[in-house]
Amino acid sequence: MDKISTILEALRRPKPYQPGAPLWTHPHIAAEMLKAHLAPDTDAASYKPDTIDAICNHLISALHLAPDSRVVDLGCGPGLYCRHLASRGLAVTGIDFSENSITYAKTLCAKESAQFRLASYLEPIGENAFDAALLISQDYGVLAPDVRATLLANLHAALAQGGYFAMDVPTLAAYTARQGKADNTWEAAENGFWRSHAYLTLHAVHLYPEQSALCDLFAVLDDEVTVYRIWQTYFSLVALQREMVNAGFVVEAVWSNLKGETWREDSPVMGVLCRKP
Repeated sequence: MDKISTILEALRRPKPYQPGAPLWTHPHIAAEMLKAHLAPDTDAASYKPDTIDAICNHLISALHLAPDSRVVDLGCGPGLYCRHLASRGLAVTGIDFSENSITYAKTLCAKESAQFRLASYLEPIGENAFDAALLISQDYGVLAPDVRATLLANLHAALAQGGYFAMDVPTLAAYTARQGKADNTWEAAENGFWRSHAYLTLHAVHLYPEQSALCDLFAVLDDEVTVYRIWQTYFSLVALQREMVNAGFVVEAVWSNLKGETWREDSPVMGVLCRKP
C-alpha cells in the first residue's frame, strides 16, 4: 500500500506552475530529447527542416537583419536555426542549458561563425549585446509568469535600442483543442524516452482555466517514482501584448506562426515581433 500511496501522491493535482524533476539534466532523457530535435518528420521538439528554413527566411527580413547583425537564439537546442542564420553572415550566439544540445550545435556549426553558451537564458545574457533575439518552438509559455518576467527583463537589457525580439506561443484556440484531449494514459516499455531500462509511465493532464494553462504530468516508475511536470500557458493576443508592454517592448507585428502567415483568431500558434524602443 505504501507504493500505491506514493503513486497517488505523485499524480495529485499540482499547484499552478509547481516544478517537477528536471528533464534536461537526466542523461538518458537529454539524449532522447536531442534525437527528437533532430527527427525530420515531426514538430515535437524542433520544427521540421522546411519550416525552419521558412522561419529563418522570414525573420531575416522581418527583423531587418543584415550581415554582422548580432542575433541570440534563446534555447537554441542543437543549433539548427543558428547554422541557417550564421550561413547568411549573421553574428549568431546560441544559448541552451542542455550540454548534449550545445555539444551537437558546436559540431553542426563548426564551419560557421556561430558562438554557443552552455547556460540558462533566465540569467543575465549581456547589456546592449544583441540586435535581435529569437525564442522559437513555443518555449515562452512553459515558464511560470514570474519567470517569464525575469526572461523579458534579461532580454530587454541584452538588446540594443531599437533591437527586435521574435517568438511564438500557443493560443487559446490550441488550449480549447487540448481540453478535448485531456485523457489520462499509461505506457509500459522495456526502454524508451524516459529510461534506458524497463519502466512504467502514468500520464495525467491537469487543466488550469484561470491561468489558461495546463500541466502534462508524467509519473515514471522504475525502482522509484519520479514526477515530471511540463507546463504550458496559452495566450490571447491581448494577454501577450500586456506582458510585452509591461516589460518595455512594443509589439510591431502578429502572425499565425513565425513563417509570417497572416494572423487568424483560430490559429493554434501566434508569432509575434517585438521591439525595444
